[in-house]
Amino acid sequence: MDWDELGETIDEISATPGRPARLAAYERLLATFAPGQEGRAEVLTCRADDLVDDGRLDDAEAAYRAAIDDGGRTVLEPRAGLLAVALARGDDAEVDDLLAELIVLSRAERLVIGDYEWIAESLEDAGRLRAALRWFTIPLRDIQPGDLDLMPPLCLDGRWRVRRALELPVDAYDEAHDVWHEVNAAQA
Repeated sequence: MDWDELGETIDEISATPGRPARLAAYERLLATFAPGQEGRAEVLTCRADDLVDDGRLDDAEAAYRAAIDDGGRTVLEPRAGLLAVALARGDDAEVDDLLAELIVLSRAERLVIGDYEWIAESLEDAGRLRAALRWFTIPLRDIQPGDLDLMPPLCLDGRWRVRRALELPVDAYDEAHDVWHEVNAAQA
């Protein structure tokens, strides 16, 4: 199965109603992969996401760690999933360790926009607004506020939302957020 076919299969599984059915489908799909085979880490990560949503944090952690140990590529970084697990557990030391690992990956340009959104939203949901603001802002660091077409909207929206919660003054990116939404509303 190539990467595109795997994506289609995962999309079908994620559209399956009922978490137990999805988890069983992921188990069946995992049985078709040998350790280290392309796609296995992605399936493990997707399975872990459903396990988190099911409140099975130990199983989710094991699946995320298995994805990391597998070493294969994933759409999103499994360490961001581990961060969500650590935040759900209130394990501050693990959260700090994972954030340190993730910032190293960020500096090495090994994270994608979706990773930043996942990290920041997990921090926001846990009430760590200053940290969330940092992670929503990182993908914007090389984009000028006037370059609306380059703005990742979910990061821009999250950053705006967190800044309002922190009662920070409006800055150029907040203004860009408003303009971005005005422009897109006018085009719709």
